[in-house]
Amino acid sequence: VVFGGCGKKEVTAESLVKEVNENMEKVKSYTGDMDMKMSMNVSSQGVAMDMDMGMQGTIEYTAEPEIVHMKGTMDVSLLGLSMDMDMYSQVEDDKATVYMCMMNEWMKSETGIDESSIQDMYAIAEDGKDMTLAEETEKIGDREAYVLTSTITGEEFQEIMGVMENMTEGVGDMDWSNMQANVTMKIYKDTILPASVSIEMSDSGEGIESEGVTVKFNNLSVMNYVDFDSVDSIEIPEEALAAKSVDSENILGEEESILESEVSETETEAQ
Repeated sequence: VVFGGCGKKEVTAESLVKEVNENMEKVKSYTGDMDMKMSMNVSSQGVAMDMDMGMQGTIEYTAEPEIVHMKGTMDVSLLGLSMDMDMYSQVEDDKATVYMCMMNEWMKSETGIDESSIQDMYAIAEDGKDMTLAEETEKIGDREAYVLTSTITGEEFQEIMGVMENMTEGVGDMDWSNMQANVTMKIYKDTILPASVSIEMSDSGEGIESEGVTVKFNNLSVMNYVDFDSVDSIEIPEEALAAKSVDSENILGEEESILESEVSETETEAQ
């Protein structure tokens, strides 16, 4: 080491996460695909029902301007529904504007961006200090990827959901301490850029209670990064820009109304 070149820099989970985040800050755009699955058992006053939900689709992102575009299909087993969804999110100054289309109806909402909360969440979930680096790399196509894993405990999960308060409005005052999340991050060895991130969440069996309703669920979300710096721009449609504004805390209610409308149409067709 004294004479130089006699030793190699040690690769650790923490150093990889730090480097991949530094590299992502330089990325101008990326594309990817996602697959989210959720199984729930919802009970209230002794009545329980099972429901499976899933969403598959694509995602694209540009850094300047900062816009995310997600497009996919959402399936709800209990209602027998399969719905197309289209969503844009643009961050400007200290606010984020979200445009969402369901059943060919656009709506938009604005939320504040709490920079301190974002930084707190970054420190909790993404600094790599609690992640484990696998001894062997994994092949993704013809490329090698590092594999990092970690487990987020209920207390840590509760803290993360707390700093995400602006992003979780409308879900009620829920106790997330019974949750556990297993995180797997794969990083391309040649570029030190993300290949995929998956999060598998489950509760301890006791579920999550809010306003007399108990929800027990398992969730698996997978994000695969397909390409970097290949998107020149993302254009938000005119009909989205002209959509009616909805309070962010009420956007879930608007989605429920659209779902109820679709259920009613499905029942009418069945009759």
